[in-house]
Amino acid sequence: MKALRIHRFGEPLVLDDVDEPRPEPGERVVDVEYAGVDPLDVWLAMGRTRPDLPLPWIPGTEATGRVDGRRVLVWGHGLGVRRPGLYAERAAVPEDALLPLPDGVDPVQVAAVPVAGRTAWRLVHDVARVQGGETVLVLGASGGVGSLILQLARRAGATAYGQTGSPAKAGWIRDQGAEDVLVCGPDELAGLAGALRPQVVFDPLGDGFTAAAVEALAPHGRVAIFGASAGDRADVNVRAVYSRGLSILSYAGLLEPEREIRPVLEKVVEALAQGRLHVPIDDVIPLEQGAEAHRRILQRAVRGKLVLRVGERS
Repeated sequence: MKALRIHRFGEPLVLDDVDEPRPEPGERVVDVEYAGVDPLDVWLAMGRTRPDLPLPWIPGTEATGRVDGRRVLVWGHGLGVRRPGLYAERAAVPEDALLPLPDGVDPVQVAAVPVAGRTAWRLVHDVARVQGGETVLVLGASGGVGSLILQLARRAGATAYGQTGSPAKAGWIRDQGAEDVLVCGPDELAGLAGALRPQVVFDPLGDGFTAAAVEALAPHGRVAIFGASAGDRADVNVRAVYSRGLSILSYAGLLEPEREIRPVLEKVVEALAQGRLHVPIDDVIPLEQGAEAHRRILQRAVRGKLVLRVGERS
């Protein structure tokens, strides 16, 4: 069978012929149809996440596929990180990693929700606890998580704004439900966002963006951090935090017990099946072109999510 593997960190993925998976007790073999491409996969291939990985290695943390003819979502349980992943035509996975899917749900969109969908849901409903009538600002709003936060925040009754550094992405972000879009870098953010006085800022960027978010927040506001793609240090005005009663929150999905993840994924899948949520898919790319998918993420040339077509490749 075919699988896309890391041979050397920092080099393009390679499509290989590999042995068929041999399931252990408590495992099932999944015929993979679509695999979501997550930034975690990219950092893994760069050697940033687990430099001790035994190479060659199959990445891939999320996918849809079939087991005994029934379509399932495959997620978590160390797939792609602690055990071979889902950039492969077939994979042996723990039974607990399988979530049966309702008829009619789009397998491409569902393949992209285990990381982005869960993260967005947790951030909006459980971390920041967005309320109706609030103003929300989503930094990096063209990303897979950011675009879903916009939708979920609006469904919670908030007015949602987006931010991007790319003027070419502004219209697309509006199409995802943003009231308006701030096109700016960290130096301009505090002034532009300050005029909105948001109660919540969702921040996957870090560095100067986090500092600017703190300056822009309304009294008793909160910034919810879930990444640091712009830098892992932030010079935050501590006086502003305590004098205005601000909260700095975060979400660490890798620390979340898997028994708590499954109910969230069930809610996200139900919202997709009922048309209450839509995962924006930038492109569906054949498995053999997976290296191109990673390149586009590194170059920030993606709006929403990328998905690999694994089964029935052209």
